[in-house]
Amino acid sequence: MNYEIDQSLLPGILLEICELIGIQATLKLVAKYGGVRLYVPKTLRPDHDLVVIIGRELAEYMEERFGGEVLEIPKALLANVALRNVTIKQEYEVLSQRQIALKYHLTERQVRNILCGEGQDENQMELF
Repeated sequence: MNYEIDQSLLPGILLEICELIGIQATLKLVAKYGGVRLYVPKTLRPDHDLVVIIGRELAEYMEERFGGEVLEIPKALLANVALRNVTIKQEYEVLSQRQIALKYHLTERQVRNILCGEGQDENQMELF
């Protein structure tokens, strides 16, 4: 899967983590720990969640940089929406707009807007 999203969409600590381990591994951490704290041990065990989720080498980078710290992992909603939109554009080569809408719990209109590069309706975002 192609993870070419604007890294400026990542909040604070995630940008730092992304520079350390890359966007794909960072988004895996967000998927697992977004919205909660993550303790990075000073010494990693082979079965630690970090090793399982992002692999030994990248987990060791995390250990070297953040070992002994508790990190607040943001949900990164903007980055996740951007990633979802990139994925939808890729999947449109093999799936219909209807299939994509059902898969991502969107309306077909939202899917069309994403495919046309419009993303979310700005007026809708103002409601929240």
